[in-house]
Amino acid sequence: MTSATNHFSFHVYRVGGLLGDDKVIKADDRTTLLYYLKGSRSPTQWQFTLHAGSQAGTAVCHVSSLCPAQCAAEYAPGPIVITMLSTPRQVQFPLPSTGDRSFKGPDGKTYHWKSNAGLLRSEMQCSDLKGVVVATYRITMMAVSKDGELRINPPGQFMVDFLVATALAMRTPSY
Repeated sequence: MTSATNHFSFHVYRVGGLLGDDKVIKADDRTTLLYYLKGSRSPTQWQFTLHAGSQAGTAVCHVSSLCPAQCAAEYAPGPIVITMLSTPRQVQFPLPSTGDRSFKGPDGKTYHWKSNAGLLRSEMQCSDLKGVVVATYRITMMAVSKDGELRINPPGQFMVDFLVATALAMRTPSY
């Protein structure tokens, strides 16, 4: 999980290819299973539960969002509700405005995820109000099984579960 640059790296893979609802999150060695995301979707809602270690592991959080229209590849989701199960609290993301979603972290400070898309590269960065980047999610382009890599920098390492959950919420549903 820790690399030479002191950030934590998590590799996210789709189970079942592009149309699978489940994901596995592995450590920097790309072997050690850290989390299992069990997802489901209906015409009006998507949701997932994030488990520590494996599909049978302890549930870390539950995430859901209603779809104002049919859940499809191109839609604007309703508010995303994240319920952290270790410390009962809910976080709601408002509807997107220019790709930026703000939330309160476990320390009470405001953080925001912002999408940065380019021709050959796409990523999301999570930073605090001072602009300190606490995490980066690099989206894997044109891959069937790998969704991306989450890197959590030292300023965000106190809220690893929370950053994993919010990054995956920003990527779900990914078709």
